Amino acid sequence: MQTVQDFAKTKNISKAIVDTWIYRHGLPVIQIGRRVYIELSDYEAWKSEHKKIVAERPQKSLKMAIPKQCRKSGIAAKMQKIY
Repeated sequence: MQTVQDFAKTKNISKAIVDTWIYRHGLPVIQIGRRVYIELSDYEAWKSEHKKIVAERPQKSLKMAIPKQCRKSGIAAKMQKIY
């Protein structure tokens, strides 16, 4: 059992990230008075439940409506390269 500060140091992350995991993402903790403790076994179980595989999706080509004034100049070609 570790305090939030010790846990953040061992995982090499900030305390703010651990607080976000606790309050927004439901990382289980033990609270005794004002002190908050994290069990490593609870963290490992929580981490395995929150794993996600993100697959790369091919990007769709976007067609933009370009005003007629821009079509004659090189602006349109530059805009198409950017977007």
